[in-house]
Amino acid sequence: MHIAILIGHFPPGSFGGAELQAEGWAKRLCDKHRVTVITRHDPPTTARAETRDGFSLMRLPVSRVPLWRTFADLFAVEQAVAALQPRPDVLLCFQTFISGLAGVRAAKRLGIPALVWIRGEGEYRLRDSRVHGLVSPGVWRDAKAVLVQSEQNRVELLQELERSAPAMVQEVRAKLQVVTNGLELPAAPFEPGSGVLSVGRLIPEKGMDVVIEAAAAAGMSLTIAGEGPQQGALEAQAKRMGSAVRFTGFVGRAELGALNRECSVAVLAARAGEGLPNVLLEAMAYARPVIATPCAGTRDLLVDGANGLIVPPGDAAALTAALRRVQSEPGLAARLGAAARATAEKFRWETVRPKLEDVLTLAVRP
Repeated sequence: MHIAILIGHFPPGSFGGAELQAEGWAKRLCDKHRVTVITRHDPPTTARAETRDGFSLMRLPVSRVPLWRTFADLFAVEQAVAALQPRPDVLLCFQTFISGLAGVRAAKRLGIPALVWIRGEGEYRLRDSRVHGLVSPGVWRDAKAVLVQSEQNRVELLQELERSAPAMVQEVRAKLQVVTNGLELPAAPFEPGSGVLSVGRLIPEKGMDVVIEAAAAAGMSLTIAGEGPQQGALEAQAKRMGSAVRFTGFVGRAELGALNRECSVAVLAARAGEGLPNVLLEAMAYARPVIATPCAGTRDLLVDGANGLIVPPGDAAALTAALRRVQSEPGLAARLGAAARATAEKFRWETVRPKLEDVLTLAVRP
Protein backbone atom coordinates (compact mmCIF):
# COMPACT_ATOMS: atom_id res chain seq x y z
CA MET A 1 0.00 0.00 0.00
CA HIS A 2 0.97 3.67 -0.30
CA ILE A 3 1.27 5.20 3.18
CA ALA A 4 1.48 8.97 3.60
CA ILE A 5 2.90 10.00 6.98
CA LEU A 6 1.85 13.49 8.09
CA ILE A 7 3.89 15.19 10.81
CA GLY A 8 4.68 18.79 11.69
CA HIS A 9 8.45 18.33 11.88
CA PHE A 10 10.79 15.59 10.72
CA PRO A 11 14.50 14.87 11.25
CA PRO A 12 17.08 16.20 10.83
CA GLY A 13 16.57 18.84 13.46
CA SER A 14 16.23 19.40 17.17
CA PHE A 15 13.03 17.46 17.61
CA GLY A 16 11.60 14.93 20.05
CA GLY A 17 10.31 11.40 20.35
CA ALA A 18 7.34 11.76 17.99
CA GLU A 19 9.58 12.88 15.14
CA LEU A 20 12.15 10.15 15.78
CA GLN A 21 9.42 7.52 15.90
CA ALA A 22 7.95 8.81 12.63
CA GLU A 23 11.37 8.52 11.01
CA GLY A 24 11.83 5.02 12.42
CA TRP A 25 8.47 3.88 11.06
CA ALA A 26 9.12 5.45 7.65
CA LYS A 27 12.42 3.59 7.35
CA ARG A 28 10.87 0.26 8.27
CA LEU A 29 7.51 0.39 6.53
CA CYS A 30 9.10 1.23 3.19
CA ASP A 31 10.55 -2.28 2.91
CA LYS A 32 7.03 -3.53 2.03
CA HIS A 33 5.11 -0.35 1.23
CA ARG A 34 5.47 2.90 -0.62
CA VAL A 35 5.98 5.62 2.01
CA THR A 36 5.74 9.39 1.56
CA VAL A 37 6.39 11.75 4.48
CA ILE A 38 4.73 15.19 4.33
CA THR A 39 6.11 17.74 6.78
CA ARG A 40 7.04 21.41 7.17
CA HIS A 41 10.10 22.86 5.44
CA ASP A 42 11.85 23.32 8.76
CA PRO A 43 14.79 23.78 9.15
CA PRO A 44 14.85 25.80 5.91
CA THR A 45 18.32 24.53 5.00
CA THR A 46 16.88 21.10 4.15
CA ALA A 47 15.76 20.10 0.66
CA ARG A 48 12.14 20.71 -0.35
CA ALA A 49 11.91 17.14 -1.66
CA GLU A 50 14.17 14.14 -1.41
CA THR A 51 14.29 10.37 -1.28
CA ARG A 52 16.23 8.72 1.50
CA ASP A 53 16.31 5.37 3.27
CA GLY A 54 13.74 4.06 0.79
CA PHE A 55 10.98 6.63 1.41
CA SER A 56 10.03 9.98 -0.17
CA LEU A 57 10.01 13.23 1.77
CA MET A 58 8.04 16.38 0.90
CA ARG A 59 8.62 19.59 2.90
CA LEU A 60 5.96 22.27 2.64
CA PRO A 61 6.40 26.06 3.03
CA VAL A 62 5.93 27.45 6.55
CA SER A 63 4.09 30.72 7.16
CA ARG A 64 5.64 32.99 9.80
CA VAL A 65 2.27 34.61 10.66
CA PRO A 66 1.05 32.75 13.78
CA LEU A 67 -2.73 32.56 13.25
CA TRP A 68 -2.58 32.36 9.48
CA ARG A 69 0.01 29.58 9.74
CA THR A 70 -2.64 27.07 10.89
CA PHE A 71 -4.86 27.70 7.87
CA ALA A 72 -1.85 27.75 5.53
CA ASP A 73 -0.63 24.42 6.93
CA LEU A 74 -4.05 22.80 6.52
CA PHE A 75 -4.37 23.98 2.94
CA ALA A 76 -0.80 23.00 2.03
CA VAL A 77 -1.13 19.49 3.47
CA GLU A 78 -4.46 18.87 1.73
CA GLN A 79 -3.01 20.06 -1.58
CA ALA A 80 0.09 17.92 -1.16
CA VAL A 81 -1.94 14.80 -0.38
CA ALA A 82 -4.24 15.42 -3.35
CA ALA A 83 -1.23 15.80 -5.68
CA LEU A 84 0.44 12.51 -4.70
CA GLN A 85 0.65 9.89 -7.42
CA PRO A 86 -0.27 7.18 -6.90
CA ARG A 87 -2.91 8.36 -4.44
CA PRO A 88 -2.16 7.19 -0.86
CA ASP A 89 -4.16 4.27 0.49
CA VAL A 90 -3.95 5.59 4.05
CA LEU A 91 -2.80 8.68 5.96
CA LEU A 92 -0.83 8.08 9.17
CA CYS A 93 -1.03 11.34 11.12
CA PHE A 94 1.39 11.92 13.99
CA GLN A 95 -0.28 14.12 16.64
CA THR A 96 -3.86 15.34 16.71
CA PHE A 97 -3.09 18.97 15.95
CA ILE A 98 -2.20 19.89 13.34
CA SER A 99 -1.41 16.76 11.32
CA GLY A 100 -4.46 14.87 12.53
CA LEU A 101 -6.78 17.76 11.68
CA ALA A 102 -5.19 18.10 8.23
CA GLY A 103 -5.45 14.35 7.73
CA VAL A 104 -9.15 14.00 8.51
CA ARG A 105 -9.95 17.05 6.35
CA ALA A 106 -8.05 15.47 3.45
CA ALA A 107 -9.77 12.15 4.16
CA LYS A 108 -13.21 13.74 3.82
CA ARG A 109 -12.28 15.42 0.56
CA LEU A 110 -10.38 12.56 -1.05
CA GLY A 111 -11.88 9.44 0.52
CA ILE A 112 -8.57 8.30 2.02
CA PRO A 113 -8.75 6.78 5.52
CA ALA A 114 -6.83 8.79 8.14
CA LEU A 115 -5.29 7.28 11.28
CA VAL A 116 -4.46 9.75 14.06
CA TRP A 117 -1.63 8.76 16.41
CA ILE A 118 -1.70 10.63 19.73
CA ARG A 119 1.86 11.21 20.94
CA GLY A 120 1.46 12.65 24.44
CA GLU A 121 -1.04 13.13 27.23
CA GLY A 122 -1.19 16.86 26.51
CA GLU A 123 -3.24 16.04 23.39
CA TYR A 124 -6.12 14.60 25.40
CA ARG A 125 -6.07 16.93 28.42
CA LEU A 126 -9.05 18.67 26.84
CA ARG A 127 -9.75 21.03 29.73
CA ASP A 128 -6.16 22.27 29.82
CA SER A 129 -6.02 23.47 26.20
CA ARG A 130 -8.60 25.51 24.34
CA VAL A 131 -7.30 24.21 21.01
CA HIS A 132 -7.47 20.55 21.99
CA GLY A 133 -10.76 21.03 23.79
CA LEU A 134 -12.35 22.47 20.66
CA VAL A 135 -10.60 20.47 17.95
CA SER A 136 -9.41 17.07 19.19
CA PRO A 137 -12.71 15.22 19.85
CA GLY A 138 -13.91 16.04 16.33
CA VAL A 139 -10.62 14.87 14.81
CA TRP A 140 -10.85 11.54 16.65
CA ARG A 141 -14.50 11.14 15.63
CA ASP A 142 -13.62 11.63 11.95
CA ALA A 143 -10.49 9.42 11.98
CA LYS A 144 -10.68 5.82 10.77
CA ALA A 145 -8.62 4.81 13.82
CA VAL A 146 -7.07 6.56 16.80
CA LEU A 147 -3.76 5.21 18.12
CA VAL A 148 -2.18 5.73 21.53
CA GLN A 149 1.19 4.58 22.83
CA SER A 150 0.15 2.77 25.99
CA GLU A 151 -2.82 1.26 27.78
CA GLN A 152 -2.76 4.05 30.36
CA ASN A 153 -3.02 6.62 27.55
CA ARG A 154 -6.10 4.75 26.29
CA VAL A 155 -7.73 4.71 29.71
CA GLU A 156 -7.03 8.37 30.41
CA LEU A 157 -8.22 9.54 26.99
CA LEU A 158 -11.57 7.81 27.50
CA GLN A 159 -11.87 9.24 31.01
CA GLU A 160 -11.25 12.73 29.65
CA LEU A 161 -13.89 12.24 26.96
CA GLU A 162 -16.36 11.07 29.62
CA ARG A 163 -15.91 14.45 31.31
CA SER A 164 -15.62 16.72 28.28
CA ALA A 165 -17.44 15.07 25.35
CA PRO A 166 -19.47 12.11 26.69
CA ALA A 167 -21.48 11.73 23.48
CA MET A 168 -18.30 10.68 21.64
CA VAL A 169 -17.00 8.08 24.11
CA GLN A 170 -18.46 4.97 22.49
CA GLU A 171 -17.54 6.03 18.98
CA VAL A 172 -13.93 6.81 19.89
CA ARG A 173 -13.61 3.72 22.10
CA ALA A 174 -14.49 1.49 19.15
CA LYS A 175 -11.63 2.86 17.04
CA LEU A 176 -8.99 3.26 19.76
CA GLN A 177 -5.87 1.08 19.42
CA VAL A 178 -2.67 0.77 21.46
CA VAL A 179 0.49 0.68 19.33
CA THR A 180 3.67 1.22 21.33
CA ASN A 181 6.93 2.85 20.31
CA GLY A 182 9.49 0.83 18.42
CA LEU A 183 13.06 0.51 19.66
CA GLU A 184 16.40 -0.46 18.17
CA LEU A 185 18.30 -2.39 20.83
CA PRO A 186 22.01 -1.64 21.35
CA ALA A 187 24.41 -4.54 21.74
CA ALA A 188 25.89 -5.56 25.07
CA PRO A 189 28.12 -5.39 27.06
CA PHE A 190 27.04 -2.46 29.23
CA GLU A 191 29.77 -1.40 31.64
CA PRO A 192 28.96 0.56 34.83
CA GLY A 193 28.89 4.30 34.21
CA SER A 194 28.92 7.43 36.32
CA GLY A 195 26.68 10.45 36.80
CA VAL A 196 23.07 11.29 35.97
CA LEU A 197 21.67 11.72 32.46
CA SER A 198 18.43 13.58 31.67
CA VAL A 199 17.26 14.02 28.08
CA GLY A 200 14.48 16.28 26.82
CA ARG A 201 13.44 19.75 25.72
CA LEU A 202 14.39 22.49 28.14
CA ILE A 203 10.87 23.54 29.04
CA PRO A 204 9.14 23.61 32.46
CA GLU A 205 7.11 20.46 31.73
CA LYS A 206 10.28 18.34 31.60
CA GLY A 207 11.31 19.19 35.19
CA MET A 208 14.99 19.76 34.48
CA ASP A 209 15.11 22.25 37.37
CA VAL A 210 14.15 19.43 39.72
CA VAL A 211 16.86 17.17 38.27
CA ILE A 212 19.52 19.86 38.79
CA GLU A 213 18.47 20.37 42.41
CA ALA A 214 18.33 16.64 43.18
CA ALA A 215 21.63 15.75 41.49
CA ALA A 216 23.34 18.55 43.41
CA ALA A 217 21.88 17.34 46.72
CA ALA A 218 22.95 13.77 45.93
CA GLY A 219 26.47 14.93 45.05
CA MET A 220 26.29 13.54 41.51
CA SER A 221 27.41 15.03 38.22
CA LEU A 222 24.64 15.66 35.71
CA THR A 223 24.44 15.74 31.91
CA ILE A 224 21.41 17.41 30.33
CA ALA A 225 20.87 16.71 26.62
CA GLY A 226 18.38 18.94 24.85
CA GLU A 227 17.56 22.47 23.77
CA GLY A 228 14.81 24.90 24.68
CA PRO A 229 13.81 28.29 26.06
CA GLN A 230 14.67 27.41 29.66
CA GLN A 231 18.35 26.84 29.00
CA GLY A 232 19.54 30.20 30.34
CA ALA A 233 17.53 29.85 33.54
CA LEU A 234 18.71 26.28 34.08
CA GLU A 235 22.34 27.22 33.52
CA ALA A 236 21.95 30.05 36.04
CA GLN A 237 20.38 27.63 38.54
CA ALA A 238 23.24 25.16 38.15
CA LYS A 239 25.80 27.93 38.62
CA ARG A 240 23.99 29.27 41.66
CA MET A 241 23.94 25.84 43.28
CA GLY A 242 27.53 25.06 42.37
CA SER A 243 26.37 21.95 40.55
CA ALA A 244 28.45 19.94 38.11
CA VAL A 245 26.08 20.16 35.15
CA ARG A 246 27.02 19.67 31.51
CA PHE A 247 24.58 21.01 28.91
CA THR A 248 25.21 19.24 25.60
CA GLY A 249 22.41 20.82 23.55
CA PHE A 250 20.62 18.63 21.04
CA VAL A 251 22.49 15.40 20.27
CA GLY A 252 22.12 12.91 17.44
CA ARG A 253 21.44 9.20 17.75
CA ALA A 254 25.08 8.12 18.04
CA GLU A 255 25.90 10.81 20.61
CA LEU A 256 22.83 9.92 22.67
CA GLY A 257 23.85 6.28 22.66
CA ALA A 258 27.27 7.24 23.98
CA LEU A 259 25.69 9.33 26.75
CA ASN A 260 23.49 6.41 27.79
CA ARG A 261 26.55 4.16 27.97
CA GLU A 262 28.45 6.72 30.06
CA CYS A 263 25.83 7.42 32.72
CA SER A 264 25.04 5.42 35.85
CA VAL A 265 21.37 6.41 36.04
CA ALA A 266 18.87 8.12 33.73
CA VAL A 267 16.15 10.46 35.02
CA LEU A 268 12.88 11.65 33.49
CA ALA A 269 11.35 14.23 35.86
CA ALA A 270 8.50 15.32 33.58
CA ARG A 271 5.63 17.18 35.21
CA ALA A 272 3.23 16.49 32.31
CA GLY A 273 2.93 15.93 28.60
CA GLU A 274 4.44 12.47 28.06
CA GLY A 275 3.05 9.59 26.05
CA LEU A 276 5.38 6.60 26.16
CA PRO A 277 8.72 8.34 26.77
CA ASN A 278 11.22 7.36 24.12
CA VAL A 279 14.17 8.68 26.13
CA LEU A 280 13.22 6.38 29.00
CA LEU A 281 12.98 3.34 26.74
CA GLU A 282 16.35 4.13 25.18
CA ALA A 283 18.09 4.39 28.55
CA MET A 284 16.48 1.10 29.62
CA ALA A 285 17.78 -0.53 26.43
CA TYR A 286 21.30 0.31 27.64
CA ALA A 287 20.55 -1.53 30.92
CA ARG A 288 20.58 1.69 32.89
CA PRO A 289 18.54 2.06 36.08
CA VAL A 290 15.92 4.72 35.48
CA ILE A 291 14.03 7.09 37.77
CA ALA A 292 10.88 8.69 36.44
CA THR A 293 7.69 10.48 37.39
CA PRO A 294 4.37 8.65 36.92
CA CYS A 295 3.27 10.19 33.63
CA ALA A 296 0.70 8.20 31.67
CA GLY A 297 3.01 5.96 29.63
CA THR A 298 5.51 5.62 32.46
CA ARG A 299 2.92 3.87 34.59
CA ASP A 300 2.62 1.16 31.92
CA LEU A 301 6.37 0.91 31.50
CA LEU A 302 7.74 0.91 35.06
CA VAL A 303 6.98 -1.09 38.20
CA ASP A 304 8.45 0.84 41.12
CA GLY A 305 11.38 -1.04 42.62
CA ALA A 306 11.29 -3.77 39.96
CA ASN A 307 12.58 -2.23 36.70
CA GLY A 308 12.93 1.40 37.81
CA LEU A 309 12.06 3.87 40.54
CA ILE A 310 9.06 6.21 40.45
CA VAL A 311 9.01 9.57 42.23
CA PRO A 312 6.35 12.29 42.43
CA PRO A 313 6.63 15.13 39.88
CA GLY A 314 8.22 18.32 41.16
CA ASP A 315 9.61 16.60 44.29
CA ALA A 316 13.36 17.22 44.41
CA ALA A 317 13.70 15.57 47.83
CA ALA A 318 12.14 12.34 46.60
CA LEU A 319 14.34 12.35 43.51
CA THR A 320 17.42 12.98 45.67
CA ALA A 321 16.51 10.01 47.87
CA ALA A 322 16.05 7.79 44.81
CA LEU A 323 19.43 8.83 43.38
CA ARG A 324 21.08 8.06 46.70
CA ARG A 325 19.42 4.63 46.76
CA VAL A 326 20.83 3.78 43.33
CA GLN A 327 24.29 4.90 44.47
CA SER A 328 24.40 3.21 47.84
CA GLU A 329 22.02 0.25 48.00
CA PRO A 330 24.05 -2.88 47.20
CA GLY A 331 23.07 -4.53 43.94
CA LEU A 332 20.14 -2.18 43.26
CA ALA A 333 21.59 -0.48 40.17
CA ALA A 334 22.54 -3.80 38.57
CA ARG A 335 19.17 -5.38 39.34
CA LEU A 336 17.15 -2.43 38.04
CA GLY A 337 19.35 -2.15 34.96
CA ALA A 338 18.94 -5.82 34.04
CA ALA A 339 15.17 -5.63 34.50
CA ALA A 340 15.06 -2.40 32.48
CA ARG A 341 16.86 -4.09 29.58
CA ALA A 342 14.43 -7.03 29.72
CA THR A 343 11.52 -4.58 29.54
CA ALA A 344 13.06 -2.69 26.61
CA GLU A 345 13.46 -5.92 24.64
CA LYS A 346 9.65 -6.13 24.37
CA PHE A 347 9.67 -2.97 22.25
CA ARG A 348 11.86 -4.19 19.38
CA TRP A 349 10.70 -2.80 16.06
CA GLU A 350 10.07 -6.33 14.77
CA THR A 351 7.92 -7.07 17.82
CA VAL A 352 5.83 -3.89 17.58
CA ARG A 353 5.47 -3.74 13.80
CA PRO A 354 2.80 -6.46 13.29
CA LYS A 355 0.32 -4.49 15.39
CA LEU A 356 0.68 -1.37 13.24
CA GLU A 357 0.53 -3.46 10.06
CA ASP A 358 -2.77 -4.96 11.26
CA VAL A 359 -4.20 -1.50 11.99
CA LEU A 360 -3.13 -0.20 8.57
CA THR A 361 -4.58 -3.24 6.79
CA LEU A 362 -7.93 -2.87 8.56
CA ALA A 363 -8.02 0.85 7.76
CA VAL A 364 -7.85 0.33 3.99
CA ARG A 365 -10.53 -2.35 3.85
CA PRO A 366 -13.82 -1.16 2.34
